[in-house]
Amino acid sequence: MRPVVYMDVDTTRFDEAMKRYLSTTKRDLHKAINSRFFFLLVRLFVLVPPKSPGQERRRIADYLGTPVGDINRRDRKTGKRVGRSRILRRVHLISQARQQKQRGRGLYGARMKNAASELMRKAIGSVGYLRSMVVKGIRVYNRGFSQFQSAKRKPLVKPAGYRPPRQTNAALVALANQYGLPEENVAVHKGTRARGYEASPGWNPTAAITMTAGIADNQVGRVQNIYNPAMQRALDDERAELAAHMAEALLLHGDELVKNGIDVT
Repeated sequence: MRPVVYMDVDTTRFDEAMKRYLSTTKRDLHKAINSRFFFLLVRLFVLVPPKSPGQERRRIADYLGTPVGDINRRDRKTGKRVGRSRILRRVHLISQARQQKQRGRGLYGARMKNAASELMRKAIGSVGYLRSMVVKGIRVYNRGFSQFQSAKRKPLVKPAGYRPPRQTNAALVALANQYGLPEENVAVHKGTRARGYEASPGWNPTAAITMTAGIADNQVGRVQNIYNPAMQRALDDERAELAAHMAEALLLHGDELVKNGIDVT
């Protein structure tokens, strides 16, 4: 049975603000619900660590690539100094220990090199794994969402089938600036899933989403400690945003309300 991670967050204040917002907005009810759901998930994307995926990748690479033996050792046969590719590093010791634990024997030569390279690749590639699940969740409500886009040169002569680069979603840029997030992307892992549906026109429009990721049994608590604070802050900040929208609308129509005998102070 797969481990299940439950969101333990307080939605009371957000739910109240959402009800008030939906009763005042001029947008179609289902469109307003889908829009706020989209913004809530973008906030979650921004708030799920790491803050800087690029910096975290470099940290992992430096840690695993740290030499643990004599970097000045010489080859026994030739007497020449051993090249960089043959220096023993932390990633080799970790690979050796894993192999010893799993199969009762160590790794040597080309097998050691391949195992260390695979470990390094997976460790660096796993950065942003939990955030990549949110990317797929956002795409339920915005199929064109593709994180940050780097600037590309436009060709002087556009070849057949040329497609201009996508523009970074404005909401993502605004929230990244709000939280001080660098414009860095994460890989969208195959091991993450998101399914759900948008609210549709009707008497009771409802939006829902379920996100899943492959995690080890002993990592459930750690994942909860990452997601719960991020989701709670996303809800609280989105509630504050809804309150600001309603206050702005109230001030915009304040003169008209005062004329009708309603005090807006």
